[in-house]
Amino acid sequence: MQHTFLWHDYETFGADPRRDRPAQFAAIRTDAQLNEVAAPIELFCQPPLDYLPDPQSCLITGITPQEAMRRGVTEAQFARRIHAAMSVPGTIGVGYNSIRFDDEFTRHLFWRNLIDPYAREWRDGNARWDLLDVVRMAYALRPQGIQWPQGEDGKTSFRLERLTQANGLRHEVAHDAVSDVRATIALARLLRQQQPRLFDFGLQLRDKKVVAQTLGLPVDRQQARPFVHISGMFGVERGCLALMIPLAMHPTNRNEMLAWDLAFDPSELAELTPEQVRQRLFSRQAELPEGVQRLPLKGIHLNKSPMVVANLKVLTDAVVQRWQLDLPRMAAHADKARALPDLSALWEAVFAPESARSEPTPDPEHNLYGAFVSNDDRRRLEHLAALSGEELATDRTGFDDPRLPELLWRYRARNFPQSLRDEELPRWEARRKAVLIDGANGCRSTEQLLTEIDALSENVDERGEHILGALYDWADAITPEA
Repeated sequence: MQHTFLWHDYETFGADPRRDRPAQFAAIRTDAQLNEVAAPIELFCQPPLDYLPDPQSCLITGITPQEAMRRGVTEAQFARRIHAAMSVPGTIGVGYNSIRFDDEFTRHLFWRNLIDPYAREWRDGNARWDLLDVVRMAYALRPQGIQWPQGEDGKTSFRLERLTQANGLRHEVAHDAVSDVRATIALARLLRQQQPRLFDFGLQLRDKKVVAQTLGLPVDRQQARPFVHISGMFGVERGCLALMIPLAMHPTNRNEMLAWDLAFDPSELAELTPEQVRQRLFSRQAELPEGVQRLPLKGIHLNKSPMVVANLKVLTDAVVQRWQLDLPRMAAHADKARALPDLSALWEAVFAPESARSEPTPDPEHNLYGAFVSNDDRRRLEHLAALSGEELATDRTGFDDPRLPELLWRYRARNFPQSLRDEELPRWEARRKAVLIDGANGCRSTEQLLTEIDALSENVDERGEHILGALYDWADAITPEA
């Protein structure tokens, strides 16, 4: 099957894919040679009436909730149109930082709107990919042919608008979804033209089977082979590059492998308790006691297109010198990693799920990753998603999954408010009060929004004043009486 790329981008009303909402979506389909093969898609999404945007995000994008309401469609319609585009057989969904950001918004958008959050990523020969780490790999290993701009901190910047400007690529308006998509395609064309083998190699890593083969899985500690990994986690001063060695598969996530950064000695792992590992793995450096460092342990997600290279010949003399790689020292650390005792009990203790009793019951909308939906419930959701508001109002479908009744109720209330009967309206108003007045489940309350607006208003221009004023008016219009 000949694949196509669906280059896409969201502009959003906030950075949290669980709590925040999309404002704008754009996509352009190209063939494998990056030629456009269909008209661009541009959609705006009407914000729900039980949600308030992040004002900082609105200042960045320039999109107010009033504009999205005027130009947009309901979130259900928005989600269906995006799902239809992403589900065309042979589609590779791709963007710039899309796996960490846009894909999370897509998954939660689909989840709220009764659509399978994952099927479009693998069914019918489909996949997902991300250009950002391929660009980082080019910078680390094959920088020729591309101009690498510096940010305000003097370090190399991978910001899309800086890269396009430095390389003379068209990028009309940063943080406009259509413009950002065209800029991403232009950058992909430049990368493919200047480093075609690297581009094709990076594209192969969209397949988790190729990733597993590259990493030499399943993990055999005594026979583990070092590999090169490119990730923003390593910092641009290191070229976003590390030589790593597999340690074990994650005890609860079959799509994640635990690996050690060979710039550091792994011997201490044999002496650490689960509590010490947890502290040094899940805490920020600033939160650790003086003299204690975070562990250089990283999860490699096989299904997130990680940039991993097994052939260490890519570490040419020029690359080794540029990034100051001490290969003999790293080889000694690899030997120590292979000599470690069996640490499977340690990993099981470190990654054991927190007791469900110690945590409040998560909001169903925020709990996408709590469990997979059963096949029976998935069929029920597909049936319900095809119904009108009036049909949903009289439907009595039950679920096995306790998250789904509330998910369905909110879906109907937001997208088909005219279907709510008189006796159902108090429940919807109670939901809106819980969020907008009380800030339930970590959502932004009106009081919090107004505080943020006041703080931001001291340092904005006329455009910013207009946006913050619109947000104030929006909150005033939708917040119910206390």
